[in-house]
Amino acid sequence: MMKILKSGNWKRKALWIPVAVTVILLGNDPWEVFPFVQYRRMYCSHDAVESPYCNFSLFRTLEGNSRASAIAIGADGQTLVSGDRDKTIKVWELQTGKLKKTLRSDSGAINALAIAPDGKTVVTGSGDRLVRIWDITSDRPPHIFRGHSGNVTHVDISSDGKTIISLDDGIDREIKVWDIATGKQKATLPYSHFDDISPDSKTVLFTLPSSKLMAWDVTTNQQQVLQNFFSPSDIARISLDGQTLVSIKKTGKISFDVQVSDLKTGKIKAKQSFSRQIFRPFDMTVSSNFIIGSTPKGLMVWNLQTAELEAVLDREPEQMSRLVVSPDGKLLAGITRDSRIKVLQRP
Repeated sequence: MMKILKSGNWKRKALWIPVAVTVILLGNDPWEVFPFVQYRRMYCSHDAVESPYCNFSLFRTLEGNSRASAIAIGADGQTLVSGDRDKTIKVWELQTGKLKKTLRSDSGAINALAIAPDGKTVVTGSGDRLVRIWDITSDRPPHIFRGHSGNVTHVDISSDGKTIISLDDGIDREIKVWDIATGKQKATLPYSHFDDISPDSKTVLFTLPSSKLMAWDVTTNQQQVLQNFFSPSDIARISLDGQTLVSIKKTGKISFDVQVSDLKTGKIKAKQSFSRQIFRPFDMTVSSNFIIGSTPKGLMVWNLQTAELEAVLDREPEQMSRLVVSPDGKLLAGITRDSRIKVLQRP
């Protein structure tokens, strides 16, 4: 024993103690240890963290959905609308958490919804292949748009409130563009995998079977290749100002890239690589200045300009899907595994 102490071996062995503890806490996987050590200062539970994004805190938990499937936050940041597999649409007042209204579809689980800028028009896509337009301030039945061959899985409303975009998962998958006033189809496009729609609803991101990420300008009907070798498991989103493309792309068995590009030109502005073993994002939303991804270790926040990791919100470790952010970037909402809706707020 004296020989070990004198030789200094005990010091080297002591250095392995915190590593061994970290391995145990992270599941005995050494590939998780190294990223944890590398980014530990970004974890909000770390005392020395300085990121302002760690100021995100639980603002509201909305309960009452049996199987929540879709959410959207109104332009004023005061209203949240949720859709459910039980065919109901619920309208929530965010400041109080009060359920203001419940609407019920006559058939088809609610798969997707969107709120128009006027704050009173809500569009839903359902499992009965129909698109419905609701006035949440009245009890009138919804207007119905027919034409999809499969379940409607995504809907969106243009910033001027005049156009609806919807997608289905039928045998012949199609993106449809509708005139909201007349209900007529303005354009149709087949697709393989849907990625995102710009806030003004003029650009649709989708992936071809040839693994190309495409941008479709619905006003000119022009298509542009943004990225090659883009798989359905990769994620692409458009920033709130409609100028920036953010992609999370798998680059190997243990890594992925967060890439920020100019949406118009495709020019790469920033790119950073991270470990898939510990983070593995499965959903993402983009604000005007930050990117948030939902991972098994918590919500991750990246800088929209540099793609650098800003913070890991590990104090809210519950996995959330269907992430949405308010226009001012102060509210973040998502659906938990048990169908609760969590709303986080930053000062």
